[in-house]
Amino acid sequence: MTTDDKVLAVHLYGEPIGLLEQTLSGKMRFTYNPDAVRPLSIGMPVQAEAYDEIQTEAYFGGLLPESEMARKAIGKRYGVNYHNSFSLLKAIGYDCAGAVSLHALEEQGQSEGAKFFPLEGRVLSEQELYQHIRELPQKPLFLGAEGLRLSLAGAQDKAAVCLIDNEVALPQNGCPTTHILKPVIQGFDGMVHNEYLCLKLAQRIGLSVPPAEIRWAQDMPYLLIERYDRLVQNNQVQRIHQEDFCQALGIVSSRKYQSDSGPNFKACFDLLYNTTQPVKDRNALAALMVFNYLIGNMDAHGKNFSLLHRPMQGQSVGMLLGLTHPEDFVELTPVYDVVCTRAYPDLTEKMAMKIGGYYEWDKILPRHWERHCKEIGYSYPALREVLHQQALTLLDAIQTERNQLIEANLFHPIVDEMTRFFERHIHKTLEKFNA
Repeated sequence: MTTDDKVLAVHLYGEPIGLLEQTLSGKMRFTYNPDAVRPLSIGMPVQAEAYDEIQTEAYFGGLLPESEMARKAIGKRYGVNYHNSFSLLKAIGYDCAGAVSLHALEEQGQSEGAKFFPLEGRVLSEQELYQHIRELPQKPLFLGAEGLRLSLAGAQDKAAVCLIDNEVALPQNGCPTTHILKPVIQGFDGMVHNEYLCLKLAQRIGLSVPPAEIRWAQDMPYLLIERYDRLVQNNQVQRIHQEDFCQALGIVSSRKYQSDSGPNFKACFDLLYNTTQPVKDRNALAALMVFNYLIGNMDAHGKNFSLLHRPMQGQSVGMLLGLTHPEDFVELTPVYDVVCTRAYPDLTEKMAMKIGGYYEWDKILPRHWERHCKEIGYSYPALREVLHQQALTLLDAIQTERNQLIEANLFHPIVDEMTRFFERHIHKTLEKFNA
């Protein structure tokens, strides 16, 4: 038995879909409404029985920031226990990743049925934006500014904002955010330029990449990335549902690394059998896996891959395709959080997921890739061709992108550090395959 203050109405696309409760034992459970049709997650199909705390925490806890400092700041701001996911979601769960939002029972009627929101917000002056960015470590997600109550998953300091007339703005009147703002990370000089270059290189090899640009607030650079889980048309904003692989697999965020019993590549590739076009998505994941290896991204863990659930116009197409959730077109999301971690000597050399039985990137030989392909159920000749083509494309693209950064007055010394690693690692990888 629970009281109303321990119950949140869960909305999907503005419609009530179920209830999130905190039980007397302090655990969370989720129950779909009897008339629910669309599932929140591949890992949580619609059913009459309540989902227990394990699956519930994996999905709903996965909506929250992972950083203990960020959670502490949110807890302090709202006077709640930062260890308690339910309390944090009650405080900031109005605008989460995807199309899900959480509301106190007495508030839920105010937002029911809202699928399209006017693009509204207050444009920030450069000084205001600079101050907000400076305060991000103490005020994560621009905490408390303009009454914002939104959540973003992840360990890095970042914020969600709107872009109005090409100016950064804080949303108003319930408008969902449209962009992610990622500033410099203290102790990792050049991270903004690092991620920007990696996104541009990913685009060069044909991966789906959201629009991104480097901007400045006074002398402080930041990366502004268009949200792929938002659609903006005619000054109207629509949420698009999404979930990361940990949420879909029922794995809590604290176990996002394979070494912590988190997802491995086999689980990730198997998960994609649940999408609308499994072959297309498995090919895309294979290309992303190779790309992360070639650019030295050791942090490609289970929360850095996600699924997008695009609403279909009616259910006939989905039913024709034989989907278990015919109301959605489910696909792998565009690329995000791709960085060359090997450009920073203090970061781990261990990959987030094993390839061919190894976490150590420099130990991997062609035979390990072949073993890996057997494990994940993927064609080794196809993967070898992907690796070969990416390697050749990247060798040309690196210098082109470097020159464009210089021409745009966006160059940072980290680019040369990355270039040296890319060229050395890619040439060495090609030699292994040509031996």
